[in-house]
Amino acid sequence: MILQQLLVLYIFIFLGWLLGRIKPEIIGGSKVLSFLLVNLFLPSKVFSTFSQSFTVTYLKENYTTFFISLGILVSLSLLAIPLSAMLTKETYKKKVYRYSFVITNYGYMGYALIESFFGKSALANMITFCIPFAIYTYTVGYMLLTGEGKIVKKLFNTMTVSIVLGCVFGLVGIPIPSVFVTVLSTASACTGPLSMLLTGLVIASFKPKELLPDGGTLAFVGLRLIALPALVFGVCKLLSLVFTLPAAVYPFAVIVASMPCGLNTVVFPRLVGEDCRMGARMILYSHIFSMATIPLWMMILI
Repeated sequence: MILQQLLVLYIFIFLGWLLGRIKPEIIGGSKVLSFLLVNLFLPSKVFSTFSQSFTVTYLKENYTTFFISLGILVSLSLLAIPLSAMLTKETYKKKVYRYSFVITNYGYMGYALIESFFGKSALANMITFCIPFAIYTYTVGYMLLTGEGKIVKKLFNTMTVSIVLGCVFGLVGIPIPSVFVTVLSTASACTGPLSMLLTGLVIASFKPKELLPDGGTLAFVGLRLIALPALVFGVCKLLSLVFTLPAAVYPFAVIVASMPCGLNTVVFPRLVGEDCRMGARMILYSHIFSMATIPLWMMILI
């Protein structure tokens, strides 16, 4: 089952790449697709999930999730500093590696995979665990990849707003008219296919020779897909010996860590004219090798 779900997502990536190579002029439209995903489709999925699942009972059972997630986030951020220094001496490349050791493609690929395989309740758990990672992405992560430091301003974005509003609607039990429920569910269903098409278009925007792997890229992929998920897995097992982990922590912490590199290593640097080829290589090869590693992690976790 997991292989089938993965195959569906990767077929959409291939179709995005193929369309981008056949019709290069449509690659420019990837900015529109990215805008819709970030500001409409993914927020709709997040809001819809939280408004249905984030109840008082759920909060009581999972309130410690935020602190555990924050602890893992800080640990990965600190570990990413020496790991990045091992892979390159160039300042900007270190920043790209630092970001990518912490943030994976949990939003586009991870959410779609978990919802299709485990259902909406599991998706709520994964989104809950990822709240600190989402904040990091649009603050520290954005600063690392662009050099711009307007962290407070970046806190107010469609993702954080959709999380807060979804929590409020869920906790208070505010009813949502059926027509808007349909709109939200329809928009949510677009997230998986469109995000994978966008991944393919991003890869297609680079010439094949620009995507040839180097030693740093391959070393990063090994650390990103094998070593770091194993580390998070070990931490979760140790914590489980001390107390019962909330449902939103395990196995979702490991699943988040096992996802391939996210698209922001290309999307954010493009905003300020930085060289995106390194990010594109990381996206390409981490997604290719994750076809083997994700099923292995799922077999361990399930």
